[in-house]
Amino acid sequence: MLGFGVADFTAKTMLTRTNAIFTAFISQSIGSLLYLGAALAYDRAYPSASLAGLALFSGVISGVVICAYYLALSMGKASLVAPIFSCLTVVAVALSILILRESLTPLQLSSIVIVFVGIMLVAFEREGRKISPRKLSLALALSASILGGANLILQKWVAESGHYLMGFLLTRISMSASMTPLAMHGQETHSIRVQGNLFKMALLGLIDVSAFFAWYLGLRIGQVSIVTPIATSSPAVTVLLAHVFLRERVRSYQQIGIIAIIFGIVLLSAIS
Repeated sequence: MLGFGVADFTAKTMLTRTNAIFTAFISQSIGSLLYLGAALAYDRAYPSASLAGLALFSGVISGVVICAYYLALSMGKASLVAPIFSCLTVVAVALSILILRESLTPLQLSSIVIVFVGIMLVAFEREGRKISPRKLSLALALSASILGGANLILQKWVAESGHYLMGFLLTRISMSASMTPLAMHGQETHSIRVQGNLFKMALLGLIDVSAFFAWYLGLRIGQVSIVTPIATSSPAVTVLLAHVFLRERVRSYQQIGIIAIIFGIVLLSAIS
């Protein structure tokens, strides 16, 4: 939770000066190098064809999700985009019940309803009929949350395999490969700015990938419906940092929506 919160804030501070997709590509690739070494040192056995296929497919989805999320961060306010994206926990919990047969209590269901109410309040913008970049950023964040929530079921299966380190590595390789064509498109325009931010990109990647690896290990030994809500409580950190350092301001009803999302997710974590 802390790792994702800091990483999201760091990404937001950089995306006003660098290309969103190229930033995602570089940061995730650099951040994955640490786990390349770990996998080669502790899990050099060849995974089965089914595990490899599942990890590679999940990696492609992960690439699409993070590109959409970083684009959303580049266009909108971190204090709005991060809570919307965190709603992937609702998708993950619902699918964990349907597919993994994990149970859901009435109180957990109430928490999910609170999160959905928060989404509606945050996403509502009174700016006329024109589709503003901010509205598009919320739509992208919501799309990424739906796809990301579904991808967590695949990640659960990969994490439970006997070669979880190699499975994680294959996922990261596939993720970077899927982002390569998009990252290279138009990269020349931002090359100077990117070179000046390579250290920050590396730091962002190490924080974000490490947070995801901690989440991945949590999925390996725990239930999706318990681990995911805790990990996705990160908007509490992102919103606080964005308010203090970026001076982001949101409408009063959107503040209520943010509080509802965070409260619903934290409550879901506490009662799971």
